[in-house]
Amino acid sequence: MNIIPGVFNGTKKTYRSKNGRCLFGFDFVSTNGHIDVYCHQCPSLNGRDSDPHKTHRFRSGKLCFVSGKEPRTQRRAEELAAQWAEYYLEYRRTGVVQS
Repeated sequence: MNIIPGVFNGTKKTYRSKNGRCLFGFDFVSTNGHIDVYCHQCPSLNGRDSDPHKTHRFRSGKLCFVSGKEPRTQRRAEELAAQWAEYYLEYRRTGVVQS
């Protein structure tokens, strides 16, 4: 990927959880025909395991999507980011992992 000076190739958005108590910060980066979603701000897991297999979030902050199912539009990327945020909060609350 070539980075052109003075051009930002991504979008930053904030998501407030459905219960209104938590904020998430996301970066959306267009890459190879799809959009990578990175969570750069989220609540702590309150002691829950941060393993990517449980959180569906890599250490880089990138959200994990099934290969070939990555979002292709900004709208879909934002929908999936919101779904992930709500899943993350449910995992944080209950410890129940979803695949």
